[in-house]
Amino acid sequence: LKLYRDQAHWASEVHAYARWAPAFGAQAPRLLAVRDEPPLAIVVTAMAGIPLEAARLAPAQMQAAWHAAGRALAALHALPAGGWFGLCQRDGTPAATPFTDACAYVAAQYDGWLACAEGSDYLSSAERAIVQQAMARIPAFAGEHPVPCHYDYCPANWLVGPDGRFSAVIDFEFARWDLRVTDFSRYPEWEWIEHPDLLDALFAGYGRRLSAREEDQLLIARVLYALGAIVWGVENAYRGYATEGRHALRHLAPQLAQ
Repeated sequence: LKLYRDQAHWASEVHAYARWAPAFGAQAPRLLAVRDEPPLAIVVTAMAGIPLEAARLAPAQMQAAWHAAGRALAALHALPAGGWFGLCQRDGTPAATPFTDACAYVAAQYDGWLACAEGSDYLSSAERAIVQQAMARIPAFAGEHPVPCHYDYCPANWLVGPDGRFSAVIDFEFARWDLRVTDFSRYPEWEWIEHPDLLDALFAGYGRRLSAREEDQLLIARVLYALGAIVWGVENAYRGYATEGRHALRHLAPQLAQ
């Protein structure tokens, strides 16, 4: 049983469980019941296992779990593409004015975070310069189509069994029509910095590496995630998260300079 304070998260998760979670087969909960009046709620089947982030696994087991997560994600991204970017209502219609242009969609997200930081000391001049470098690359998204994205696809939402085997994907409340690379950029533990071998395993499971153009898109998406971590972390007094976002920007700066 899951209760919601936020109608948007409820609607998004109901839609995702009904339309997109079946792509994971037995590796995702099934939607059993929906309550559409306060308190908003859903009931889904229970899944065995614990979050991968809480599991103590040997390196080989951890890589195997990431490999399996990549294979599972490929099935989600293989669903038919959409016609617009953004969150869904329960019935699949846009939750807000939708974006149909990928570049405009990414630019709006950058502008939103920068607007929150405007007139504050959230970002140093060097950090702002890094963000501007990333924004200059946004045309790399031209012509991209939206795919179903989990949008919080990370070890906190991957379950593994007692033997360390990947068993399920949970928590679809942020799911939306988005850009493929988004699901490779949002790792709260910053594994793409600290454990790139796990990302290698993920892509091996996914079935292919990203193209050069997609790698450029991923760089832009990672800067956006780092920017969000800084702004959200400062605004919510989650200083550690903001510090990690700053570290991520410094890590990404040399790649942007290439």
